[in-house]
Amino acid sequence: DQIMELVEKYYGKIPQGPEVPEVWSKEEPQKVRKSFTLYHPDITSPAVRLTFHVPVFTDEDIPALKLANMILCEKSRDARLYKRLVEEEKIASMAAGGFGMAKDPGLFQISVSLRPDSSVEKAEQMVWEEIKKMQTELVSDNELQKVKNRYKFNNATSYTKNADLGSLISKYEAYFGWDFKKEYEDKIPNVTKEDIMNVMNKYFADNLVTVGITLPKNDGTNTGNINSQDALQDDEEAIHYDDENVFYYMPPEVALELTNNIQSKDGLDDIIAPKPIAPLIHKAELDNGIKLYMIENHLVPTITVVGSFETGNMPEAIEGQKPGIGSFLSDVMNRGSVNYPYDQLTERMAFVPFSFAVSGGYRGLYFQGNSLIDDANEMFTTGFDIVTNPSFEKDQIEKIRPQHVISARNRLKKTSMQAFYYMYNKIFEDHVLTKINSTEESIKSITQDDLFELHKKYVRPENLTLLMVGDMSVEEMTKIANKYFGNWENDSEAPEIVYCPPVADIKTKEIKVFPEKEYTECTINIGFNPFNDVNPEESEIVSVLNYILAGSALTSRMGVELRDKQGLIYGIKSELFSKVDNIGYWKFNTKTAPENTSKVIKGIFSEIKKLLDNGITEEELTAAKNRQLGLLPFYVETPDDVAGIVFDMLKDKEPLDYFDRKADRIIAITKDDVLRIAEKYLTLDKYVIVVDGPIDENSLDNLANEL
Repeated sequence: DQIMELVEKYYGKIPQGPEVPEVWSKEEPQKVRKSFTLYHPDITSPAVRLTFHVPVFTDEDIPALKLANMILCEKSRDARLYKRLVEEEKIASMAAGGFGMAKDPGLFQISVSLRPDSSVEKAEQMVWEEIKKMQTELVSDNELQKVKNRYKFNNATSYTKNADLGSLISKYEAYFGWDFKKEYEDKIPNVTKEDIMNVMNKYFADNLVTVGITLPKNDGTNTGNINSQDALQDDEEAIHYDDENVFYYMPPEVALELTNNIQSKDGLDDIIAPKPIAPLIHKAELDNGIKLYMIENHLVPTITVVGSFETGNMPEAIEGQKPGIGSFLSDVMNRGSVNYPYDQLTERMAFVPFSFAVSGGYRGLYFQGNSLIDDANEMFTTGFDIVTNPSFEKDQIEKIRPQHVISARNRLKKTSMQAFYYMYNKIFEDHVLTKINSTEESIKSITQDDLFELHKKYVRPENLTLLMVGDMSVEEMTKIANKYFGNWENDSEAPEIVYCPPVADIKTKEIKVFPEKEYTECTINIGFNPFNDVNPEESEIVSVLNYILAGSALTSRMGVELRDKQGLIYGIKSELFSKVDNIGYWKFNTKTAPENTSKVIKGIFSEIKKLLDNGITEEELTAAKNRQLGLLPFYVETPDDVAGIVFDMLKDKEPLDYFDRKADRIIAITKDDVLRIAEKYLTLDKYVIVVDGPIDENSLDNLANEL
């Protein structure tokens, strides 16, 4: 009733427009195979994509196509194409595909990313062989039941957030009516093996395919543009999860835009404060001293466990030893344990289903498991064995190694990677943060004994913190955690925790161009002087400053001046970057036409100077604070959101009421605070600027004198 009252208030007076007739266009059926080949400097490894026509989502064949998709090429270690091309033949690094929901007939796409020395023709042939098998042989009862189980699991655990539910329901309503969702889902359990064979024969004919082949240009030695904020993704410490997992949640862009201009007439009087999260957190200690934090979540019948091992900066993972060994170890741990070999592990996780994965980097090892409540014991049994008792089988190690070698080999092949790392290494010159990236040589040098010793040294109960969230009582969570982790011991000597050393100031102003003639636009990265005292208690001031200066391409000073008034950029990325162990630097990233490169850099510096010289207005401060306050409820919409915040607080060793005090910190921000932070981080006399794009190497040589 309240919602309808609001809808009527804000939308009820809008006059109805004229009837808009439906416009339908029928595509002529494809009759022959079509293909093309693309050479591009962005491409570092060959790839092939096969695309087939599929009917509209309301068609009676769609449920069978969905399950066929999951069996053949779902992004899963259990899918047939992944098993064949990645695991068995070892010619691909990834094989996946599928189709989405649309109002019109759509496309089913299968993509295979190949290892650099692999044959595109051979990969396509293997894809067709797997398709032919499903056209001529019925899938097994076990295989069909596995995908039905996974579909049920995904359906039960997804869409717990209002924004996700709203998007899903409105999409169904716009296309077919919201109630079609249940009609479609009710058909999934009734799909038969014969149904799957029928749709494979109906839609996957070799004369009805379009094939795209992408190949490196000049053997991949030329390089291209990617977003440089992705440059460190191979070595991020955060746990990486599949898209369907909603444990770590960032507010939707829609919510961000809706709250961009929140501002009450009376300043900050209309705050909608989120409920405190500290009272939701329960603490316990297992029999062996492991600290356990728990949050009850009764929205869905699932349980999630997350573990974090404090390792400090692993000396073994630093240049001079074996950079990349942390992520290598975590991948090897995911390849099976002594009691659960890889094939058995993959089969069981797919059938039950549940998930459990380890991840790691140079300064941490983490794991996360997720299951339905009914499967909690199976998830804990398997997960505990993966963490504490990995098999370190040599054949599994050698299956992992090529992927890490390729990643290391390709890291600097792209121009934007070269540009970003040049800036990054100049800012952190000779610091440990410049010595953490794996190399082809370091990955090749890692032995079975190295992995065993690293695991023995750092995977230990006294370094572990557990977080659980799910549809259990605190007592039940404590009991199951204690059952599996409470008796665990590691008798080896505990390592000394090595923390990140301080970083030195940069003493230069430098602008460097990385020419790339293949592109029509330039990417600009600006990095200022680094600092060792990035204070978490000032993160809200940083956010307010950033919102005013460059945080929104639509409303910030740089957005209005450089985008709206001068038309030089479309968007701009601005952030206090890195922040590892309270070390960080301010970074800007944007793109522009080559002829506007100098103007954009001058424009960025001009807006910074204006802010440093004149400060900010009271109106800007109020709008920015309201925006930050307005976002707070979105951060803690569900208990899973709360768990994500708690995990970060535990990892960063912040007090458990740190988030609860966020509103007070925002309200307390003054104009002087914002100016103080700006003067600290926006060091116009100490910076490194890199540009990659279609401009000459010396074209910006004199720009530093003009800034």
